[in-house]
Amino acid sequence: MVRLDTYKAGAFLVWQLKHAGALIHEDGGDIIHLSLPTGEAVSIHIIESSIPAYEIKNTIAYNQANGVYTLFILWAEMLLPPEGHVVEVEEWEYPLLSLYGEKLWAYDIFGGELFIYPIHYDRIGPYREIRYGKTVNMRQMIGTVVEVESPFIKGRWRVATFGERTQHTHRYQTDKDGQQPFRSTQTNSLAEWYTVLGVSLDAEAEDVKTAYRNLARKIHPDVNKAPDATQQMQKLNEAYRKLMAHLEDDF
Repeated sequence: MVRLDTYKAGAFLVWQLKHAGALIHEDGGDIIHLSLPTGEAVSIHIIESSIPAYEIKNTIAYNQANGVYTLFILWAEMLLPPEGHVVEVEEWEYPLLSLYGEKLWAYDIFGGELFIYPIHYDRIGPYREIRYGKTVNMRQMIGTVVEVESPFIKGRWRVATFGERTQHTHRYQTDKDGQQPFRSTQTNSLAEWYTVLGVSLDAEAEDVKTAYRNLARKIHPDVNKAPDATQQMQKLNEAYRKLMAHLEDDF
């Protein structure tokens, strides 16, 4: 079952990457080789269980020797602590936290879609508090070189990660003076669905995806024992579909 879920995540990821302009060279299900639109060669490793520190180092060293940037994406539900928990870092997590700047890249699947997002390990003395970040877009993937001093994986390494967006598209009507004082009529008609997801009327697509992902983790019938859990999830799915269709139309 775990293998099937991993390959399902890989299939979703390949679809998203293609739509983001990446060129897929090899799809092994849990290992995907590709080139970004900017030319960098990337190897993505979808991880479903804890991976020994030496295997992380061997993988990234092999890829680096071939001029390839490495991205590890971990299955949050199976591997990583819930948001808000305070934990001790496990040995296998140290190399990844060093490579990706005190965060891990995670994925979950909800409503037939793959969501990738950072999980931050904020320091609290010898412990870390877990903080889930916003869902990212595949177009934000970049290749970069990091200098790591950690004894677990010391050196300069090529890693693939997700950078901040440099351009925003605004979805407002303008008045005769060029101001943007109000949302479109269509957006106002969707206000109920923004409320269901708990986001503002000027939310971006990534904000909607993050809100949906967080709520789905809480109210999915598998974890929510309320008698109307299925209805809650159906309403959440409908809100997500309507808002994403609206936002995608605006781009």
